[in-house]
Amino acid sequence: MLVDLHLRNLAVLAGASVEFGPGLNVLTGETGAGKSIVVDSLSLLGGARAASDLVRAGAEQLAVTGVFRLQGPGAAAVAALLAGAGVEADGGEVVVRREIGREGRNRVFLNDQPVTLRLLAELAPQLLRIHGQREELGLAVPDLQRAWLDRSGGEEAAGLLAAVERTHGLWSALATRLERLRGDARLRSERLDLLRFQLAEIDRVRPHAGEEDELRRERDLLRHRETIERGLGEALELLVDGEGAAGDRVAAARERLADVAVWEPRVEEACRQLAELSTGFAELARDLRACLPSSDEEPGRLDAVEERLAALERLLRRHGGTTGELLAARARIAEELAELEHDESHRDELEGDLSAALADYRHAALALSAARERWGAGLSARLAEELGDLALERARLAVGLERRPRAGSPLELDGRAVEFGATGVDAVIFLFSPNPGEEPRPLGRIASGGELSRVFLALQLAARGETESGGPALVFDEVDAGIGGAAAAAVGRKLQRLATSGQILAVTHLPQVACHADRHFKVEKRVEAGRTFAEVRELAPDERVEEVARMLGGAEITRRTRSAAAEMLEAARRPRA
Repeated sequence: MLVDLHLRNLAVLAGASVEFGPGLNVLTGETGAGKSIVVDSLSLLGGARAASDLVRAGAEQLAVTGVFRLQGPGAAAVAALLAGAGVEADGGEVVVRREIGREGRNRVFLNDQPVTLRLLAELAPQLLRIHGQREELGLAVPDLQRAWLDRSGGEEAAGLLAAVERTHGLWSALATRLERLRGDARLRSERLDLLRFQLAEIDRVRPHAGEEDELRRERDLLRHRETIERGLGEALELLVDGEGAAGDRVAAARERLADVAVWEPRVEEACRQLAELSTGFAELARDLRACLPSSDEEPGRLDAVEERLAALERLLRRHGGTTGELLAARARIAEELAELEHDESHRDELEGDLSAALADYRHAALALSAARERWGAGLSARLAEELGDLALERARLAVGLERRPRAGSPLELDGRAVEFGATGVDAVIFLFSPNPGEEPRPLGRIASGGELSRVFLALQLAARGETESGGPALVFDEVDAGIGGAAAAAVGRKLQRLATSGQILAVTHLPQVACHADRHFKVEKRVEAGRTFAEVRELAPDERVEEVARMLGGAEITRRTRSAAAEMLEAARRPRA
């Protein structure tokens, strides 16, 4: 969830700070007030490329900062991405900051640590997703259409997909082994020789995990033995062993004060503290003596350590940076060697296993296809109901499944070799017909930007009913373009419903949508000393009435429009527990 948004020197926004909340957050304002600039700022947080002309006139740099609160299942994915990039998580929040200079310098920060724009682009879909007239909606991407269909299948889909992925993984591993076996005999023999040599080379050294660090520490101690011995000896002289050592002085001072304590009881506490110091000096001396190099040290030990470390480091350069990685590499080498040696003498068995794995995959993939046919029919029916409220009552969206032919594929269905993978054998296509009598065509080719936005809104509700708790914030930029009246009110209700357990940010011109907001923000412009400024502020309840009345009545706000606005807001209010 986007908690805070801070803008500085972005176009006409000299500076703005906005606190968003859960549920439906709407932004309104007159045409040209700067609502699109807020969406631009969110696009920057989403990893979009930035142009220097966004920097406010007279400024050298713009900055956009978003504070995202992590919750629900999406938090784990974000944490994994951050950890992989070496970015520290900060108490369940991620702070994203973009800085764009007039000269084109572009910097990205996550939790105040500089990162690449590429990392932000990978992370952003877990934080927010923007859908609007000017955005490329993911609905046009076939892989995402398949993901939406499978999402509508719920737990049943998860089980079927896992079976397909598992059986495809087994088949793929066996196919790789058999392909290697069927390849050039000379190359296979060379591979066997290389694996045996690598395994023998590692086994001669017999490394154990963490050994390189132990050896480097021992080498440093041996190299600096004299310096260590001299420093420890001098310290012991000063503390306890030398004439006038600190320990002796403390003991003498305690004895003097003990005589005084007979007549002055207040000195007894000082005596006790000095006694503790004497004990502490003795313990410290014992610990320091334990650090002294051993007098019976093995002759030539430094040379032995250097030689052992050199042998280890040669292996580490070839197989990994640590002994842990080296041992993992040894396990992989031994596994591949065992497979190759086994496969040489069990070719028929391997071919049988491969055929059985392909049969298992076929069974799992066909079961998934049959379920997708069923899910597609249900999803189309639910979409028809949702679209009917969005001024698309005559539109139809069907879910088509295709199997793409691929020459040489080992999997044949209905007498044709077909393409297949870890997600099954189906290419999922959303087919859209905006009007009766028109032939359904792929959604991305026929739907307008406004239709795509409304289809996406309907699909969200048809596939899962409401946003998942902890999912990314959804941004809708004028999803209500080109509609009004009852259809606009329906969009407002659907956005409100979609935001029940998540967060939606919506830019709108329609009062029927704005009145359903949990939080209402207004973007306004003003001119001061010949410069244009814009600001974003949250409206109080009475200010909401005024803004909805303005959206209803235009330039002139009357008592009647205020009354109508108040009625709309009251009617749209959610029941409160």
